Amino acid sequence: MYQQFYSGMNLTHLPLFSLLLFLGVFLGVVAHLFIARRSQDFETLALLPLAEQGESRQATGGTNHE
Repeated sequence: MYQQFYSGMNLTHLPLFSLLLFLGVFLGVVAHLFIARRSQDFETLALLPLAEQGESRQATGGTNHE
């Protein structure tokens, strides 16, 4: 089926090349996310809203009803 579609074209290896390019980019993104251990940065950023809220409660001298 593919041979009939690509019979008049010189780009017969284009689907394979695009598949390998996509696979390489996908694996690169996954490796960057899971291998690059930046959990300390994420934990610090995740605690920012709670830290600001706790500081405002201490500054007012009591509980903050929101």
